[in-house]
Amino acid sequence: MARVKIGDIDIKERKQITSDLFEVITDAKTKKETVGFLMGLLSASEILMLARRVQIAQLLLDDMSYREISKKIHVSESTVASVARWLYDEENKIFKAKIEKLKKGNRKSIKKQQAILSPYAQLRALQEIINNKM
Repeated sequence: MARVKIGDIDIKERKQITSDLFEVITDAKTKKETVGFLMGLLSASEILMLARRVQIAQLLLDDMSYREISKKIHVSESTVASVARWLYDEENKIFKAKIEKLKKGNRKSIKKQQAILSPYAQLRALQEIINNKM
């Protein structure tokens, strides 16, 4: 898909389409529905970009500097700063707690994640990412 420039889309349309996106995501009733929706909608690259931001948040919680994170995972310091602003915003404290939980190792194993994904044919891209087959 071609890159979209925010200014090319009318502000009223931007508000409507982003509202529609969030409505669909928040209406998902199960983790499988959410995963299926996102995997059907996003490319493997887009999923990795989002996953990388979660990784940045974890490294920030490990007290790594912006420069260290930038060098370690090959992202710009401005990307790190953007994630830091989001992570430390008071309104996002629930997400900070979830990322801290991940950091402490309270997460499902890769095998359990693959078991969740395996029933969905459209999730092969993510399985390839996990299994390093790309």
